[in-house]
Amino acid sequence: MGSSKSANAVLAKVRAKYGRRLTQKDYENLLSCKSVAEVGAYLKNNTYYDTVLKKINEREIHRGQLETVLKQKLFEDFYSLCLYTKGSGEHFAQYILQRDEIEQIIRFLTLLSSNSTQEFIFTMPTYFLKHTSINLMNLARARDFDAFFACFAGTPYEEILAEFKPKKGETVNIARVEDKLYKFCYKNLYNAIDKYSSGAEQKALRSMFDSMMDYINFVRVFRLKKYYHESPEMTESFLFPYGTFKPKTIRKLCAAKTSAEVFEAVKDTSFGRNLSRLNYAYAGEIDRVGMFRITKKNIHFSSYPLVVMLSYIFVMQTEYNNIVSIIEGVRYGVDASKIETIVIM
Repeated sequence: MGSSKSANAVLAKVRAKYGRRLTQKDYENLLSCKSVAEVGAYLKNNTYYDTVLKKINEREIHRGQLETVLKQKLFEDFYSLCLYTKGSGEHFAQYILQRDEIEQIIRFLTLLSSNSTQEFIFTMPTYFLKHTSINLMNLARARDFDAFFACFAGTPYEEILAEFKPKKGETVNIARVEDKLYKFCYKNLYNAIDKYSSGAEQKALRSMFDSMMDYINFVRVFRLKKYYHESPEMTESFLFPYGTFKPKTIRKLCAAKTSAEVFEAVKDTSFGRNLSRLNYAYAGEIDRVGMFRITKKNIHFSSYPLVVMLSYIFVMQTEYNNIVSIIEGVRYGVDASKIETIVIM
């Protein structure tokens, strides 16, 4: 990471940014808003989001526009922070970019499958046009699968997506596309950890992401069993090949027939003990809550710049998700007490 002086500068910068995050009082005020315009006005006039919202007329802003502006700040903040760390940080910026690219690919595929592609242009993230290798303008104009796949020629996703190209009259298995793309993304991330970090910091990075992958894999199994009653073989094929679960635990998880058996499979593991201390409203959000707890702790106690920087990214992603949940809830008139149960603080 270079000298201790530069490392301390990164830690100080990240923690200063972290100190400007929304407070519990901010969330209480946001939850009391009665319209999307009120949410926008509060963020503009009372929080550090004022810089990206100052040119926005909050009385006329709509949900999609507000979410896009907030997402833009999130991306630019993350990307600049990765570049600020120089050297190794630049390689982790690619992980941030790939994660957003995959989100757009899946979003467009979902719209394409429902013949709603015209909606893509309204929330297309034009702010990272200069960063991505995907021609988003061509993607926005695609109206069939052939045009969709043509948009990825020469990109890192061309080969992965090619194996899912459907025959005439068939559709794309979006769940499988998403699975393959994220496996590609996490493989690149772990390769970056191995190649561009070393010693104790590398060990801390792997430990952080392994713990996070445990939560992601656990929730994947939970959902596959609860909603789809998938077979052990099919369940295992959807798991990421990272984390701390031993083969015996993976077999138990995949063999589970009910969601209760999924919890039982990890009961006697260190993951299970951590899970029992986790405060969550719904099992489907265990991964988000678990990852938030890990990364929040890292920001306070880790001395490794890359660990703190990447932890900050996940914490602020959670803040963005919280705001989106509030916007959605307010828009559809959901009771504030119900929205509050899915806000992670």
